[in-house]
Amino acid sequence: MKQYIISIDDEIKANKLLAFLSDLSYVKIIDSPEQKEDALPKRFPLMDNPFPIEDFKKYSREELYER
Repeated sequence: MKQYIISIDDEIKANKLLAFLSDLSYVKIIDSPEQKEDALPKRFPLMDNPFPIEDFKKYSREELYER
């Protein structure tokens, strides 16, 4: 296990990052003092185990907005 300390000056961006990280099952967020585990389900469980897509194609902005 590795631990990292991240300093973010913008509180709004920090909250968005924490919300994203809390949805990942392999990330544990420790606040001072340590928070109790919530019984809330993960909002995006697919992020933990993404699956490959056959024939995936990336589109450029020009292709998306062609008329």
